Amino acid sequence: MHCPPHPTDPPGFDSGIAQVLHLRRRTLIFSAVPPRTSPCTALTLNRSVVDVINFRRSGMLSSALTSFPRPTAVGERRCYGMSSAVPGSPSPPSCASTPSSTSVRVGSPGGSGGPLSTSPGGGGWAGVGAGACGGSGYTVPSGCGATIAPDIHMQKAVLEQLLERSLSEGDFWYVVVAEWLEHLKKYLGIASTRKYYQKRVTTLPGPIVTRRDFAHTVDVVHEDAWRMLIQWYGLAEGHKPMRLVVYRYARGPEIEHNLNTFKLMLTTSPPEDFHNVRFSKMEKLGHIECRLRQLYAVPVHKETRLWARVEPDNEWRPLVARDKCVGRALDMDSDFTRPVIALEIQDDDHMWSRPPEGISDSFFAPGDLNISDASPGLPQSYPVGPLYENSIFDDITTVWEGDIHDQIDNLGKSFVERLHSNFAVFVQRARDYVSDREAHLRERERQINARESVTERLAFRLEEKEKRLAEELGACEDKIKEYERRRLELEKDMADRREETERLLKEQREQLEMEARCLETRREHFNEEIKRMTELHVIQEGRVKLDIGGNHFTTSLLTLTKESESMLSAMFSGRHPLKTEADGSYFIDRDGTHFRYILNYLRDGCIKEGTLPSSDTVLRELLTEAEYYQLSGLADILGSLLSKQDTVKSDGES
Repeated sequence: MHCPPHPTDPPGFDSGIAQVLHLRRRTLIFSAVPPRTSPCTALTLNRSVVDVINFRRSGMLSSALTSFPRPTAVGERRCYGMSSAVPGSPSPPSCASTPSSTSVRVGSPGGSGGPLSTSPGGGGWAGVGAGACGGSGYTVPSGCGATIAPDIHMQKAVLEQLLERSLSEGDFWYVVVAEWLEHLKKYLGIASTRKYYQKRVTTLPGPIVTRRDFAHTVDVVHEDAWRMLIQWYGLAEGHKPMRLVVYRYARGPEIEHNLNTFKLMLTTSPPEDFHNVRFSKMEKLGHIECRLRQLYAVPVHKETRLWARVEPDNEWRPLVARDKCVGRALDMDSDFTRPVIALEIQDDDHMWSRPPEGISDSFFAPGDLNISDASPGLPQSYPVGPLYENSIFDDITTVWEGDIHDQIDNLGKSFVERLHSNFAVFVQRARDYVSDREAHLRERERQINARESVTERLAFRLEEKEKRLAEELGACEDKIKEYERRRLELEKDMADRREETERLLKEQREQLEMEARCLETRREHFNEEIKRMTELHVIQEGRVKLDIGGNHFTTSLLTLTKESESMLSAMFSGRHPLKTEADGSYFIDRDGTHFRYILNYLRDGCIKEGTLPSSDTVLRELLTEAEYYQLSGLADILGSLLSKQDTVKSDGES
């Protein structure tokens, strides 16, 4: 059966809709169909709506529990509140090839409710769960107004092809418990690759089970097979669909079991301001950009674009094709890659002036605005494609619980009626307000006149006061002259006293500085004494006995751990357990003949001239011991001494 030419003009469909809906409701249903949806999908949607409404009219379906299906064509998404299809998505060629995937829950006072799905073929209902009609099991009795699932031969013919589907990038697969699927295959007579399930089957498997406690094995079925199974068997109570997507890795297409964690941030954000969000590698860049705009509350009128780098040490690259999946845009081939995606917001002058750190404005050519066929070396300035509000895993459905257009009309009518009824009251209140304002202005005029008369009397009084003030001003000037003369005398006296005071202060300051130098010298001596006593106390508390090849030495932990990179420091740092001898000493299997020179080097921090033997043999043995204990400083000193002796010998022989 082929679809009518356009979803808004099916010849036999208008009359059917008119029987159950007003004209506005019919228009509202058709407006829910995306503009790029095929006529077949639109007709399937509206037929499903009519079936649900008819079922509600029969009194068997509660309006509060009814949800109308929305076509789920491949690639269909929602962009900022309106439905649209991703460009390039194929549309089903006929009505029969587009099954509805929406499940409707029904319930009644006498039952627990079960899954209910629409059939795309002609408005029938199949797979009602227990409780919808008061029965048990999952098969719907004929008295419920729904058709029973096809016989096992028809199911086998349909499912054999669907269960053999191969993995293809972008396809969706659903998780099913392996035991339930093997039960179904056994019942329908479909060959299975699993050999462990040997149970003899005589009944249907019941509603679909997607998870089970302690279940170790699950299978996946293609989306088309899942839709058939949902229509025929429904979903068990307490279970929900588990949807996975196929991604093409370098080794081939596989089901994506792990979502990648993306680090989302702004190009101007500090390093600590970011969000870790998990996305599928098949997620559209337009949805990731929409999510970033929501996280950072970017205004709708602001233009944005994305930058990304797969690893922190990689270079930034622009992401301009919003309808492209992020895995293909970033060449991702692992579930554990953690890419960084930054959002750049256009400034108020409509310029891209805030790219990521390390990207200059010259990275883009001037005037390169929305060029779809730009050269490979010239990235686009503006992203191409819409923003996607919903993820690829979102199931977008619409719930129609009332006639929205009628409600809007009623609100408009009530608003106009209230406006007319209140207009006369508004005019009367305006007139009263004008009268009150006029009376208030007249009263203010009277008050201003009274204040003018008071102001004239005050002006006369002010003139009298000015005369008295002039006389007082002359007397004050005479006093000022007298005070100025006395001030000069006091300043001269204060200058003499200041000079004397400064001389005394200078003498006292010199004396205090001399005493301070003496105290500083004494404090330095005292600090050195405290330091020596502290080291002595540490040495006394951390005594260590060593048995070096039978030679016994006594030293301290402070001496042994002076060189942090040495083997002795690592042994006695406390990080490694050491075994002690019966006398409490630590045995080291080395020659102890020259170990005292090593201890003296660790105690003093250097080798004083003349303290080492001059024999080449002894120095080389001591160098071997220094290299074994990883004392790089001592090894360098011994190496330089041996080099000098070799030089002297060579000079003497020449």
